[in-house]
Amino acid sequence: MFEIDQWAFSGIDGQISLHKWQKTIDLITGLFSAPSGYIVQATSKGYRVVIRNNEGGSNFETNPILPPQTPLFCKYVAENNNTLYVNNASNNDAWNTLPEVVEDGVESYLGLPIHWPEGEVFGTLCLKDTKKTTYTNEYFELIEQLRDLIEDDLALIYSYEQMREIAMLDALTNIYNRRALSLLAQQKLNLALRLGFDVCCLFIDINDFKKLNDTFGHEVGDKALIILADTLKTHLRDADIVGRIGGDEFVVVMQVSDKSKIGYIMDKISTEYSKALLKEDVCDLSLSIGYSFTDKQRQSFEKLLNEADRAMYKNKQAYKLAKKAQL
Repeated sequence: MFEIDQWAFSGIDGQISLHKWQKTIDLITGLFSAPSGYIVQATSKGYRVVIRNNEGGSNFETNPILPPQTPLFCKYVAENNNTLYVNNASNNDAWNTLPEVVEDGVESYLGLPIHWPEGEVFGTLCLKDTKKTTYTNEYFELIEQLRDLIEDDLALIYSYEQMREIAMLDALTNIYNRRALSLLAQQKLNLALRLGFDVCCLFIDINDFKKLNDTFGHEVGDKALIILADTLKTHLRDADIVGRIGGDEFVVVMQVSDKSKIGYIMDKISTEYSKALLKEDVCDLSLSIGYSFTDKQRQSFEKLLNEADRAMYKNKQAYKLAKKAQL
C-alpha cells in the first residue's frame, strides 16, 4: 500500500510541479506581507520543509529534518489537526518559550493542516512574521482556498501511486492501460471543472500498423508501439496523462493554457516519432491524431475520448484518400 508516512518527494517530484507550490507560497507571503512562508511535511521521522518562499533561488528541500520531539508551531498543527493562529507570541505564555520565538524572533504564526485525500495529515501550510499581525476572516478564507489547491495535488500523487500498486500499466509500453487512463483522466476533468482550466484529449493511431505487422512481424510492430510510447513520455510534460487503450491506439490527456497550440503539439509528436523510428532503424510511419476539448461543464472522460476518436477517424480517412490518390 502507498505509505503516507514516507517522505513524499525527493528533488522535484515528477507527478506534480513543485514550481506550482513555490508560486503558491510566494503568492501567499506577498498577499499577507509576511517575510516567510512554508509547506512542511510531517512524518513519524520528523518535520521537513518541502517549499519555502523564494528569496532569490530554488528552496526545494533545503532544510534538514527536524526530529519529531522538536517544539514547533507546526508540530502543534500537525498533531492536533487544527489551524493555529498566534498573533503576539512573545506575550503569550503558551508559546513564548518556543525556540522559534526566542531564537528566531517569530511574533506571529498562522498554520493550517494539509491532508492526504483520506484525511491523514500530510503537514502544514504556514506563515511566520516577526511583528504582531491582525489577520481577518478574509485572510483565513484565502489561505484555506490555497491550501485546497495543494491538497488537490496530493490527491493526484495518491492516485498515481495507487494505480502503480495495482499494476495498471500496459505491460508492453509501460504507460497507463485503459482502466488507469480512465480513472486518472476523470479525476483531471473533475479538477478542471473546479478550477476552471481547459483539458485536451488526443487520440493517436498509427497509420498502416496492420501492414507493418503483416510485412515485418509482430516483433517490429511491438517495437513501433514502444517507440511511440517513449516519444510521448519524452516530449510531453510529466503531468500529462499518457495511455494505450489497445492495439496501436494511444491517448493523451493534458491541461492546456492555449488551445491554438494543439496543432503544434500534434505536429511535434508526429515529427519526433518519425525521428525516433529512423534512429531505431524501423520503417517510417505516420500518425492520425484527433483531439477534443472540455466544454466548461461536467462531462465524462468517455465522452471526451469518443469526440477525439471521431476526429482521429476523420483524419485517418483523409490520410487513406490522399494515399490512394498517389497510386
